[in-house]
Amino acid sequence: MVATPPTGRDPSPMRSRLEESLGRMADWREAAGYDSVSYRTVLGPFIRYVGERWPDATALTAEMLDCWLSHHAYPSPNSQGAFVTCLRGFCRYLRFEGADDFVPGPEYSLDEIRYQPYLFTDDELSALFAAIDSYKGRNSGKVMLPELVLPVWARLLYCCGMRPGEPPSLLRADVDLETGDVYIRQSKGHKDRHIIVSDDMRELMGRYDGLCPRDRTWFFERWDGKPYTTRWFGALWRKIRSSCGVEWRGGNKPRPYDLRHAMASRALVRWMDEGNDAMSLMPVLSAYLGHSELEHTLYYIHLLPERLRRSPGVDWDYLSGIYGDGDGDGT
Repeated sequence: MVATPPTGRDPSPMRSRLEESLGRMADWREAAGYDSVSYRTVLGPFIRYVGERWPDATALTAEMLDCWLSHHAYPSPNSQGAFVTCLRGFCRYLRFEGADDFVPGPEYSLDEIRYQPYLFTDDELSALFAAIDSYKGRNSGKVMLPELVLPVWARLLYCCGMRPGEPPSLLRADVDLETGDVYIRQSKGHKDRHIIVSDDMRELMGRYDGLCPRDRTWFFERWDGKPYTTRWFGALWRKIRSSCGVEWRGGNKPRPYDLRHAMASRALVRWMDEGNDAMSLMPVLSAYLGHSELEHTLYYIHLLPERLRRSPGVDWDYLSGIYGDGDGDGT
């Protein structure tokens, strides 16, 4: 089940119906190789709210959604947009099951705020990873403690350029520790891809794997058999970000996604410093990052230092016709 009712109380008929349908939808998505963690995480509070306020309702309505959006203040239009997207997909599934629930239309979509990635200095990255590597969790006595998971997870973002939602979706069977091949299933745009990790990364993942049960399903699996979630990582990220001793420049607070941005922009810096033709290598970076369009990879050009943006290794005449702002958070 998606959520457990409070002790001593049975869930309302409305909440039970929605949770059961969400469970079936999640099972279907996982069987098809799609992620379901975001749906469970994002929709759980909304389902509980609807179940408490309209316990005997038989279908979701526009009024319920409007009341929720008035009741629940999302931190940004992007966060609200992610909720509406998940709810829209869920309501379409409810319709597929034969229900008559309201499906949010385009009027609920919000313009995305483009986020300017935080550009880490070497010292900032060193302090951040020192705090990650020294973190001690509270779950002593349980299998696969957070301190075992964090160093590997964070390096998959920074060293391998994974999106924040990709590590928790890794099955143990997706990671080949002999070859370093990592299979990323149905990420953004429902695209699969393979990446090859470095020998150092493969050895780190192997040490972590050796401390975990061999019969587990998920590569990052909790003591209860469920995968660690992006919400769990995000909560620890905020705690570590505040306690690592770094005074973040400009009052900005880096996100987990910024580790992926750092990997991409630093790869371009390294290629140009080495005198390589960055344009010819751009498709390699694009495939590794899982971009559907080369234009999304070109987004990282504007993150480079000014001296490298003037480099002859970039064909600016070519870029001027196709390069815009990229796709912001979607890169």
